[in-house]
Amino acid sequence: MLRIHIRQRMQRHLSQKFSPSLLQLHISPGSRPLSAPNRNVYTLGKRRKSVIHCQRLGQNPQKNLNSRNFWAISSVPAILVPPVIFLGLLITLWTWKCFWIIVMQNKLLYLSWLPPFSRSDTISEYERECKPVEWKEKEIRSLDGTKLVICEGHIPIQSEKNELKLKQPKKLVAICYFQGNGGSTPLRLPLLSQVLRSIDTKCLNSRESDKQDDTRFIILALSYRGYWKSSGTATQTGIEKDAQAFLTWVSNTYLETNTDCQIILWGHSLGAAVASSALSTYLAHSNPIPVSGLIMEAPISNIKDMLIGLYPQKWLPYRYLWPFSWNNWCTSSSLERLAAYRDHFTEQSQQNAYNPPLNHPPQSIPPILVLSAEADEVIPAHVAGQLECKGRDLGLDIQRTVVPGAMHTEGPVKSIGRDALVKFIQEPSAKKQSTAEHGRNTCL
Repeated sequence: MLRIHIRQRMQRHLSQKFSPSLLQLHISPGSRPLSAPNRNVYTLGKRRKSVIHCQRLGQNPQKNLNSRNFWAISSVPAILVPPVIFLGLLITLWTWKCFWIIVMQNKLLYLSWLPPFSRSDTISEYERECKPVEWKEKEIRSLDGTKLVICEGHIPIQSEKNELKLKQPKKLVAICYFQGNGGSTPLRLPLLSQVLRSIDTKCLNSRESDKQDDTRFIILALSYRGYWKSSGTATQTGIEKDAQAFLTWVSNTYLETNTDCQIILWGHSLGAAVASSALSTYLAHSNPIPVSGLIMEAPISNIKDMLIGLYPQKWLPYRYLWPFSWNNWCTSSSLERLAAYRDHFTEQSQQNAYNPPLNHPPQSIPPILVLSAEADEVIPAHVAGQLECKGRDLGLDIQRTVVPGAMHTEGPVKSIGRDALVKFIQEPSAKKQSTAEHGRNTCL
């Protein structure tokens, strides 16, 4: 009886202040308000106070709560809500992608993993396409001890008895090839073999007509660290060390007493920047074997031009990320270093009457060939012209050949590009040989 009397008094007291709906919500018939499980009926906290306050003011509690939680959306007109949400998602996605492009730029620039499983390629898989060129795999060490793999290709000379044997030539031209940023070295062996076959055919014709001395041409293709079977991870500093170690190994390995040795550097795409950078350092160290030419096939000018070529749309934010790149490959800067080396040596020789030692004479700047593809889908069309103008302004011996209809990797595939490449390789070596013979005749 006492409990029923207390409940009736509480209901009578609450009905004077609250609506019947709230009274039914908080105290239901047959409930036990003083028990522990139902104490939350009397302690709803801030939410119950807000609801009661809104009811006293004659407002809708649900509308008040929505205005607090979604104030940003409710302040925008209803017709503009979908565009605002779409624009916010687009900016968030762009920002997220830009962040990962900057963080993962080494993986995106040095594509040693494309095409898939390319690092498991072998020379034997391309042997049939490369005949009669024979390719061998060699290992060297970079300046920091990283293992590097090199592919050496040559055409064996056939003797009168139809036996394949190698004889020591009077002249040796080593073509050092620096690949682009994607794929493995065996993937490029058929193309390099095609160029070497064209060189050998031209040499045979010149020997029959002019009866010149035998000249042996070989191609040495470097696999940067992180590419193919080379160990390590590809970075700009590491690749620069690999290029220096590669040229040093070539000059020490193929230097022979009775053979006139020359080196021609050939770089494709990113490899053009690697080759031009390695050339300036190689000349400064006065190595014994001279460099008779530099070939830049579909060259990049810098990382900025590469991003513009990949993302030509001006409204895309990715083309404006070049200030955040820590890979600073720049072919224009390498040409400036070559000109600075030439000017420094000329000034030093004039002031100090510098007489170089006979074993390591100072080397002159070799001629440069820019082989550009007309339909290049990676490098902008104006880059090759800018490099040619830059070289001429610096006083370098530079020429450019445009291959009509060729894409990024098709310069040497087209007959015009391959003929220009073969002619350039033969001309510098012939000039070096004529200069050496003229010097010997003068001394006699």
